[in-house]
Amino acid sequence: MKILIIILLLAIVIQAIPAMAKQKIFRDGVGIASFCVVTPVGRVLLIDRDNFVGAVKFLQNEERADGTYSKYEYFEYEKGGFRKVREGEVMLKNPSDVGKGGWFFHHGPSELLGPPIKIGNFTLCAAAAGLEHATVYFWSKPHKVDQRVKMAPTPWKEIKEVDLPNPQIKWFSYDKEREWKVVPIDKLWD
Repeated sequence: MKILIIILLLAIVIQAIPAMAKQKIFRDGVGIASFCVVTPVGRVLLIDRDNFVGAVKFLQNEERADGTYSKYEYFEYEKGGFRKVREGEVMLKNPSDVGKGGWFFHHGPSELLGPPIKIGNFTLCAAAAGLEHATVYFWSKPHKVDQRVKMAPTPWKEIKEVDLPNPQIKWFSYDKEREWKVVPIDKLWD
């Protein structure tokens, strides 16, 4: 029973992130939470794990009847540069049931996320977070933290702009103590 309650509470919190993103993140802001990074559409998000570096750029979000979809490009770094590996799409499903008092319920936590993004030899969970942002979690599976993953939101709009040796890049990993914060993209490296 305790596990079911924990899962329901996590589902409510995860469901609230997109709502918080819509309310608190303005067009060019980055959200950083203990378990995820919320990045603006059109900006490059760097991803590091062990000796691997990749990047995701969300191209556009679109609301449809069954949820919000995020189209993305995925890149891998090798031999001194990034190469585009593929394009894909993730989605945040609309709540499936409405309970008493207007609460929305999902049948399970995995319903909150679409298929994971395959990054190198691992995966990360992602979801759309409104029309101007997308969320990437430090999770290899729903609610399974990958402690080796680090992410760095960037102000760069094109992959060719990425300068990995740039000392201003700030890397974040899972930190259960980190509080939710929003950083304007132009203040990201201050």
